[in-house]
Amino acid sequence: MASHIKKTKKIILTSFLIFILFLSAGVMTPLLLGPEFLMAEDSLDSSSEYDAIVVLSGNGERLEHAVDLFNEGLADHMILTNSTESGTTPEEAMSMGVPQGAIFEEPSATSTYENATLSKNIMEEEGFSSALVVTSDYHSRRTKMTFDDIYDDQIELGYSFDSSFFNPSDGMTEDESRMTFTEYVKIGVYLFRLLLE
Repeated sequence: MASHIKKTKKIILTSFLIFILFLSAGVMTPLLLGPEFLMAEDSLDSSSEYDAIVVLSGNGERLEHAVDLFNEGLADHMILTNSTESGTTPEEAMSMGVPQGAIFEEPSATSTYENATLSKNIMEEEGFSSALVVTSDYHSRRTKMTFDDIYDDQIELGYSFDSSFFNPSDGMTEDESRMTFTEYVKIGVYLFRLLLE
């Protein structure tokens, strides 16, 4: 009986220590890495041509940036993830000059994870072997981490990130602080989810 109580206490203490460790890591990581860590480096090779540009929903600036890249001849096709959301609709892309026949719609994604999995399905169905992923700069670290893991070197990926309001080098606004906290929380959740797969 005493050994059972001792074993239970040991499990509770170990669980508590693991919780404290994760909590400390969650607090310390953003402080150590800072908001700048959220912004990954572009890996756009302007001399390459990709099979498709994958545009993540979120705001119209991402689509505008993707259309500029499309018009530069970097891809012949565009995949609009969560294509029912304002800022990423086929109608908006066509109004900016993208031909209807070049657009693939993915209407179901509700997260960056689903942006990656569902766009990969389209890439595979169409036999595409390379993609240029477009999102906002503050969303770039999580996007790159997620797409690199899900695409798993099966499809060549490049990244081009649209500049946004997020500019921590000139001091943090309330919106930037909130965005930093939110992105770090989501990165932690995504790391855990991707590790479980």
